[in-house]
Amino acid sequence: MSDCIAVIGAGGKTTAVRCLAHRLSGFSVLWTTTTHIYPPAPGDCRLRLPDPSAAELAAALGKPGVVGAGVPAGEKWTALPPDVLAAARGAADYILCEADGAHRLPLKLHRADEPVLPAGTTRVLIVLGLSALGRPVGEVVHRYALHPVWAGAPDTPVGVAELCLCAREAAARCPLPTKKIRLLFNQADDEKTMAAGRQAVDRLARLGFSCRVGALQKEDGFLAPWVLGE
Repeated sequence: MSDCIAVIGAGGKTTAVRCLAHRLSGFSVLWTTTTHIYPPAPGDCRLRLPDPSAAELAAALGKPGVVGAGVPAGEKWTALPPDVLAAARGAADYILCEADGAHRLPLKLHRADEPVLPAGTTRVLIVLGLSALGRPVGEVVHRYALHPVWAGAPDTPVGVAELCLCAREAAARCPLPTKKIRLLFNQADDEKTMAAGRQAVDRLARLGFSCRVGALQKEDGFLAPWVLGE
């Protein structure tokens, strides 16, 4: 069965999926979603299958390379039917699934029905965007009002404590052992964001989480070995 990696959170999920897909392209890889994504660009996959049958998708995954698949919904794709995804799980080496939505904001909190982890998820990568630092939660945290304090104080600035809160909240939504969860503080584009990311990593590592800070747009070589490691 496939190693199914669900990517959740905010601040670089699609970039993370793209990076993983490129690094794993020597294997049979499915790139899909349980929420909504723009179809992968042609240069990011060898084949795109809108609304495939179970047999079509399984056949496409019978050789190495990245296959993008989903059900068209306007300009975007949404989730494959359960039987089609099940066929992919038996055919692909890896499934990369964007399993969360954040309206392009760098952080998010989750409703009770989020994230939408696919059946058979084996690993979760949680992405958090450091571009939120210093900005009001009401502007940079998707569903910020789910936090009782932030609901009444949307001008609360994002600091290390707020980053850690979003990270812990996302991890708590994932019914997997902590060793199967990775926390990536992305968008560390300068010394200030890098320093804050390192502080967050230090705090969460004490709770047993495997965490990294980086900027995927600049360097992604660490991502696949780290996510796939034990």
